[in-house]
Amino acid sequence: MARKIKYAATHFSIAFSMSYAVNQNVALSTIVGIAEPIAFALGRDAASREARRGLPLARAA
Repeated sequence: MARKIKYAATHFSIAFSMSYAVNQNVALSTIVGIAEPIAFALGRDAASREARRGLPLARAA
C-alpha cells in the first residue's frame, strides 16, 4: 500500500509541476495532477491483465 501511495504522490507532483509550468493555472494543474495518477493506475492494471492472459504486448518503439 505504501508503494501505491508513493507512486501516486510522485505522479501527482510531476504532473502538477509540469502543468503549472506550462499554463500558470493552479486549478487546471490540480485537475491534471489528480487525473494523471488515475490514468497511470488504470493503464498499469490493463497491461498487467493482458500479461496474465498470455497475450503478447507490443514493444515500445
